[in-house]
Amino acid sequence: MNKEWGLDLRNFPVELKLMLGSMKSKPADLLLAGGESSLDWQEFSSLSMHHRVYPTIHAHLSAYSDLLPAETMQWLNHRYHHNTFTMLQLSGQMQKVSQTFNKQNIPALQLKGPVLAQLLYGDLSRRTSKDLDVLVPMDRIEAAEQALLELGYTKTQEVDRTLDKWKWRYNHESYTHERTGVEIELHWRLNGDAGAEQSFDDLWTRRQTMQFGGTSVHMLGKEDLLIYLAVHGARHAWFRLRWLADIDKLVRMDIDWELLARLVRQYKSSHIVGQAFLLAAALLETPVTPQMEVLMNQPRARDLARRVIVFIREKVSLCPEPETERLAQQYRSYQYALRTNGQKALFWWRKMTPDAWDMQTLPLPKPLHFMYYPLHPFLLLYRRNQRRNALQREVGQ
Repeated sequence: MNKEWGLDLRNFPVELKLMLGSMKSKPADLLLAGGESSLDWQEFSSLSMHHRVYPTIHAHLSAYSDLLPAETMQWLNHRYHHNTFTMLQLSGQMQKVSQTFNKQNIPALQLKGPVLAQLLYGDLSRRTSKDLDVLVPMDRIEAAEQALLELGYTKTQEVDRTLDKWKWRYNHESYTHERTGVEIELHWRLNGDAGAEQSFDDLWTRRQTMQFGGTSVHMLGKEDLLIYLAVHGARHAWFRLRWLADIDKLVRMDIDWELLARLVRQYKSSHIVGQAFLLAAALLETPVTPQMEVLMNQPRARDLARRVIVFIREKVSLCPEPETERLAQQYRSYQYALRTNGQKALFWWRKMTPDAWDMQTLPLPKPLHFMYYPLHPFLLLYRRNQRRNALQREVGQ
């Protein structure tokens, strides 16, 4: 395994090494050397599922099926065909939503899902997705919401709109189709961390358009997409390597590096994109360009890359936090290190001001809402203790 770029990959389990080799089309190095004899094949399947890379694993290991247990190949075949059905279903719903939005003149950008699979892999079945993510202008949220309701979707996750500036405090709501069960996250901002981001008009100007069944479907331009995927993966500490595989595929395409450099400065995300490049180069042997290396050599990018190795190595699920308090503390420290100075200032400002969680923790009549200001630190501490106790109970079960 590539050990360059200052990342310590020595303690990666053999199953994870084989999975990474399979993602790079190089499983033979381990399999033909007899390394399969020490493999826990159930753990290998579990890792492939956890990281959501089993379609790629299926494609690359099919040529070595005689070296794999029959049960493992059967599992890979089953997951591959199940994912193909899921992606076709998502694609069908994406076309219907895009048709409706196009007719109603609602500009919309598909963020991931089938468009990303088609762009990066040229095949819907080669990437997994559990839902559709759609970005619309902030002033068209209500129109897009009404269009989804008319298509048979119901709102299954909504933000609290009682607070001022809710459109800036949150970035999406979720909808589920009553018949198919397909989920859609309707975004009005790319990210939920109040970071610097391009206006919708700028993103729309640089959009790509793909055809699905005769329907025009729009998505982010390659450079905007790369930054968005890097920010998304970084926020989740890259605990699913599918996100890193996307970065690997994207940087091998025709990227306008001058435009990317300008956007990275505007997004204030050079440390995040540099982290993504470092991880992709170290784990997937992504070819490094001089433009990439400039970002990768930043001390902050290197520090962030080192911080997430533990979450990859230990197969951690961050939904919303790791299972143990030790990893939860590491994750919170990492999240804070990820923020820009402006985001850190906003973080502390929000820590000191009441929010919707306070109202849910201790409902008070409206005339007494002013009491949330002195009570906020205590309610915050109470919720943190509740979360810590819940984690401890789960570990003890």
